[in-house]
Amino acid sequence: MTTYTDEHLEHYADRFVAMRLDLHGITLEQYLAAPQRYEHLAHEPFPLLPAQRAVAERVYAQELAEEAERQTADLPRRNGAVVEPLHHHRHPKRGPSANFTRRAKA
Repeated sequence: MTTYTDEHLEHYADRFVAMRLDLHGITLEQYLAAPQRYEHLAHEPFPLLPAQRAVAERVYAQELAEEAERQTADLPRRNGAVVEPLHHHRHPKRGPSANFTRRAKA
């Protein structure tokens, strides 16, 4: 545990409160250990509140859904669902390639 002089503690504690570093999740002990590390946070915006974060996540999810819809807008649909046409080949009805029975070699 580090011991600080009264002047040092009052000066940096006042700066800590003035810069509102507690809203960034910094404790006074962390700030006193390395004040220069956290000085730049005074100019950063505060982190989002939980309700604001929930709204931001919903907006982001909506934007992702709209982007996916834009990407699939030109694909063929059946009952609203995107269908991909199958490109398979049938086996011929007659001919040697249609004979699936195996013959024993004599």
